Amino acid sequence: MQAQDPEAADPRRNQAAKLAGLAGFVNLECPGLRSDPARLKQTVEALGVDPASLETGDLHLTATRYIAAYQKDVAANCRKAEATFGPQGSILPGLIVPR
Repeated sequence: MQAQDPEAADPRRNQAAKLAGLAGFVNLECPGLRSDPARLKQTVEALGVDPASLETGDLHLTATRYIAAYQKDVAANCRKAEATFGPQGSILPGLIVPR
């Protein structure tokens, strides 16, 4: 058995990867939407995660897996991203903005 990296088990790191995956998905697949990079960076930092750590390694792989999961239903996930993270979002307003 391999010892698990304690940082990998940190739910804040997973949440940061999930948000990065969502942002990447929106930028790739949602024609009228894009992520706000400054808002994403601010949110990731507020979670206590270095934004640069999302560009390589385990967090990058996790974010990429989230992109693939969101791509399974592009239309529904674009709508959900806007409703949840758009300018009037119910969870994190302003992470997703109009292009």
